[in-house]
Amino acid sequence: MPFSENPLDYNLLERLTQTFGPSGVEDVVTDLIRKEIQPYCDEIRTDALGNLIAIKKGTGKKIMIAAHADEIGLMVTHIDEKGFLRFTTIGGVYTRELPFRRVVFQNGIVGTIGVEKLDRPTDLKLDKLFIDIGATSREDALSKVKIGDSCVFVGEFVKQESRITSKALDDRVGCFLGIEALKRLQTDHEVYFVFTVQEEVGTRGAQTSAYVLEPDYAIS
Repeated sequence: MPFSENPLDYNLLERLTQTFGPSGVEDVVTDLIRKEIQPYCDEIRTDALGNLIAIKKGTGKKIMIAAHADEIGLMVTHIDEKGFLRFTTIGGVYTRELPFRRVVFQNGIVGTIGVEKLDRPTDLKLDKLFIDIGATSREDALSKVKIGDSCVFVGEFVKQESRITSKALDDRVGCFLGIEALKRLQTDHEVYFVFTVQEEVGTRGAQTSAYVLEPDYAIS
């Protein structure tokens, strides 16, 4: 499978990582990907779960290349009388890493994760944490966010020589490489580039697409 030699578009990687897309709310990410890959594939479709599937048709083996579009985050489960948001996690989030992190909701509301007074460090559990969005009451908070709303972590994209740090590199970097490969790939095989959803909550998108496509080979 020969590739062309064009340089990688790191501006695209920045846009991918900074786009809001926790598990279950990946549509903004997949819309961005769709616009990028439209000129380079023979067919694009979205399945019932939300997986974006780009096809380069061929007569050889059926190859599936998958990367997940969703990222970890938090979901609001309760808003107390002081206007603090209680939450649960979306995906592989470690409680010990949450205090004082900043989060952002899809509507642009930013919050900081606070901690109730702890008697011992081992008392740090999810029910001791809250998101402070600057609200003065429950009603004030409800005017900004709703129970069930998701947020993601704030993490700017920084490229320093050959190193990159950002939020959501897992797995927007996989999506990025899939896009860049799709732009360059020349092959007689039939290749399915699948940008999957809900990986962080049980690899649901990948399982569904693999079952439907029945590839000869799969790379993830």
